[in-house]
Amino acid sequence: MAIASIILTVLGSIFSAIYVYQVIFIIIGLFAKKKKYKDAKENHTFGIVICGRNEEKVIGNLIESIKNNDYPQDKIKIFVCADNCTDKTAEICRDLGAIVYERFNKEQIGKGYALNYLFQNIYKDMPEYVPDAIMVFDADNVLTTNYIKEMNKALDSGVKICTSFRNSKNFDSSWVSSGASVLFLRECMFIHKPKSFFKLSTHVSGTGFYFSKDILTFKDGWPYTMITEDLEFSAFSTLKGVKIGYCEDAEFFDEQPVKFKQAWRQRLRWSKGGLLGFSIFHASLSASFLKTLDFTYYEYYFSRFFPISIFYLFSFLATCIINITTRILEVIHQNLIVGIIYYLSPILTALLTSYLAMLLDSLITVIVCWKKIKAPARKKILSIFVTPLFTMFISTPCAFVALFKKVKWDPIEHNQSVTQQQLNKN
Repeated sequence: MAIASIILTVLGSIFSAIYVYQVIFIIIGLFAKKKKYKDAKENHTFGIVICGRNEEKVIGNLIESIKNNDYPQDKIKIFVCADNCTDKTAEICRDLGAIVYERFNKEQIGKGYALNYLFQNIYKDMPEYVPDAIMVFDADNVLTTNYIKEMNKALDSGVKICTSFRNSKNFDSSWVSSGASVLFLRECMFIHKPKSFFKLSTHVSGTGFYFSKDILTFKDGWPYTMITEDLEFSAFSTLKGVKIGYCEDAEFFDEQPVKFKQAWRQRLRWSKGGLLGFSIFHASLSASFLKTLDFTYYEYYFSRFFPISIFYLFSFLATCIINITTRILEVIHQNLIVGIIYYLSPILTALLTSYLAMLLDSLITVIVCWKKIKAPARKKILSIFVTPLFTMFISTPCAFVALFKKVKWDPIEHNQSVTQQQLNKN
């Protein structure tokens, strides 16, 4: 028992030392004022790119929310890649004034390939078109009316890459969508916001971001084709010394998976992408941190490529194995039923402790974001209790399964047709 206690104490100490900064981030997220950008001196031009497969139920709402933005429409061009679509996605987008390119490629599957195809075709047809920045959205997104105006302020202030506040348009659809929504709200309030406060570079999460023409133009194509292209883009940008900013006043709404199977597939892909990214970037990030002592590299390493869920999983398994092995030796001659209960107690204790810790985390997140969440009060309260279950039964197991399973890019079906006007009423 003494050896087991020492091992568990060491594991706990390592875990605490690595992630103690998260406590500081939560404090900053709770009490620091959000970063406000000064009014822009110029209305910059934006090329807005959207990729989608069979998105006829939702993509029209995104385009209309862009066109309804309080921003000069002559400064905006909307481009859509209808990627392997068999529905009316392309037709709907053209009717709404978007420039549409249809792609049919069953070999190179994924958003990264679709973006590259879109960039190449835009440059081929419009070689002289170089907007000040390119915005990236997913087909299921919906923007607030001031979104582009606020992002323009960030661009005008010199931010080369900027992400925004990710809210949920289907928070209360199921316990799965609630859990996923709370985790994204947490990312905004307790990762993006604190990093912005400390003037650290953050990261982009798939959608709701821009990059300036100094970073990439249509002529350059989109070279990031991992199954998590956003992670790849963020890592390369971070290693180049480009700071990724955050604009909390620019808010958009995203659709979260409703069913367990959908969320599992999505999180499994993200987990696998993190592992692949680790194999590619861990040496460069480590070297950059040791050379510069810039905390950006440290945080990116342990949050993007070695997330808490993976460390939690291995710590949990180690705890269980050590305790159970020790207790087997102790009760080998005892009654079988008593022995089984004795074996299970460390697992149940570890699960309960983990659940309560994550419950506190989700409670803080929901309280901070209470007014922003588009859901009845009872659903907000319920989300506090189900978010730890989302982590324990989806996020964490996916981190483990991804170690052994080959994962391919699969689209997530979107069915929540919610307009900008409907969100404004809630």
